[in-house]
Amino acid sequence: MTCTPYAKAPGAALGRLLFGLFLASAWTPLQAASGCDSIASIPITWNINYTVDIQSVFNTRCSNCHVDHGGNPSGDLDLDPEFSWDNLVNGPSNEQPGRYLVVPGQPLDSVLFEKINCEMPGAGMRMPRMRPPLPLAEQALIFDWIMLGAPRDPTDFILASGFEPRP
Repeated sequence: MTCTPYAKAPGAALGRLLFGLFLASAWTPLQAASGCDSIASIPITWNINYTVDIQSVFNTRCSNCHVDHGGNPSGDLDLDPEFSWDNLVNGPSNEQPGRYLVVPGQPLDSVLFEKINCEMPGAGMRMPRMRPPLPLAEQALIFDWIMLGAPRDPTDFILASGFEPRP
């Protein structure tokens, strides 16, 4: 019995190429973020209490859409106080597969910061939707919280190093 080499079906190379392009696009932001606010002039906040400082921003600015009171929160993101930290920190982005809402220590890689800081985020709309952007001080507070590792418990940093430069 003689074996013949496997003959590839016509168009197989094109199919593999198209499949590869599909996979690559699934892990790449739809576009680069643009129109981002500069928070460089805002002093760094070293002592942050998630419940008092960060959750209060969500309660004031986000709770009209991102809460689950018997319905579906916008973007499938529930920012109710008892769930928000768990939903955000290392939580996958529904709009940008392969990215996370909050990457501890990396605010510039965090979808949450991009969505509140940039007029045109990598996908979707700036938050809060159809309302004025968060004040720069609140954007900076969220940046600092993420940069400090997105802690759930209050921070008490006197000296720290390795802070990313603010955009």
